[in-house]
Amino acid sequence: MNSFDILVIILAVALFVSLIVWILVGLLFMQVMRKVREASDVARVAAENVEEFTASLRNAGKATAVGSIIAQVTRAFKGRK
Repeated sequence: MNSFDILVIILAVALFVSLIVWILVGLLFMQVMRKVREASDVARVAAENVEEFTASLRNAGKATAVGSIIAQVTRAFKGRK
């Protein structure tokens, strides 16, 4: 066995170890990306819920304004009688 054979064996083992490591890195990367996608979906749903909540607050504010106007008008008519 000469030095070239030993070098080929060392390089083959290094390539094998490198392939195993890169496969594991790829699998971990895919899991992280799946978690990021799930987190972004949750954030999107939360943003939609906040939008719906602010819209309902706007509608409640409009209803309150209309109610106060109606109350002022009824007070004005009650005051005339």
